[in-house]
Amino acid sequence: MRKQKIYFRADAGAKIGYGHFIRTLALADMLRVEFDCTFFTSVPTEYQTSELKKVCKYIPLEEETKFDKFLEYLCGDEIVVLDNYFYSTEYQKQIKSKGCKLVCIDDIHDKHYVADVVINHALTDTSLFSIEPYTKLCLGFDYALLRAPFLKLVSNTFRNNDLIVNFGAADPHGITDKVVSMLLMMDIPYHIVVVLGDKVFLSEENKQKVSTRKNLTAEQMAELFEKSAAGILSASTVCIEALSRNLPLAVGYHVDNQIELYGCIANSKAVLPLGNLQEIDIVSLLKAIKNINLQNNSRFPDGIKERYKELFLSLAK
Repeated sequence: MRKQKIYFRADAGAKIGYGHFIRTLALADMLRVEFDCTFFTSVPTEYQTSELKKVCKYIPLEEETKFDKFLEYLCGDEIVVLDNYFYSTEYQKQIKSKGCKLVCIDDIHDKHYVADVVINHALTDTSLFSIEPYTKLCLGFDYALLRAPFLKLVSNTFRNNDLIVNFGAADPHGITDKVVSMLLMMDIPYHIVVVLGDKVFLSEENKQKVSTRKNLTAEQMAELFEKSAAGILSASTVCIEALSRNLPLAVGYHVDNQIELYGCIANSKAVLPLGNLQEIDIVSLLKAIKNINLQNNSRFPDGIKERYKELFLSLAK
């Protein structure tokens, strides 16, 4: 029996980060056994290519023609998954007019959706979304877009004294170097480990005083989170992955698209809230570090992969 085709469409880069790409590829990984999956991405990096090869077929697109070229691949019998801010209502309509089923992964709900499904794994308030009567909303951590190692039960019981610092693959405001500099001034019982993105700046002086990691696989990142004592992160896909490993966290935001996820997890009491990381000072950071192990992560929901399989099988009917 021929498998239903799913076309996944997400990009990554220094300006937009890797979150859209990573979480959409995580969804493809959940569905690749039951479905015929193909991933479309613009000018993939070496890291993207290596990750894609582990999951499914992929087709690179040219940056200048990526919108129109993707439409040319559609025959009308595919389920299409879009993840980024630049897919307008009109672009959604063009995909729907081909006869495709459409799933949109959302962060900032700043447009009207004509998609069959909208996924937002942070929010739970349905009133925030402008949708069609037929659109199904899949909201909250029940639909967390997690890579395979983060869907497993946490097995590690021993944690070392590593403090993980990560603010994403894109750090346009230089938060990483600023926070690391402040941490190095403190008398804290942690060894600082900085997970660096491709374009994240960390001064040579600071690099000599901390450990750094770069281009970690999902397995390596999950292991790092499970074995470490705590983390200081921005509100992002990486933060949700860390929560799934029960890592004690202090979390802030530094770009607009992180504000709502930050509000959700801060209100849930699952993390220590740091607020706007562009404004953080050494006093508030030290206070958070001293209290980071006092908060308790809420238990992450089971059955995420199964829910997604059921959802896409229903679309395929």
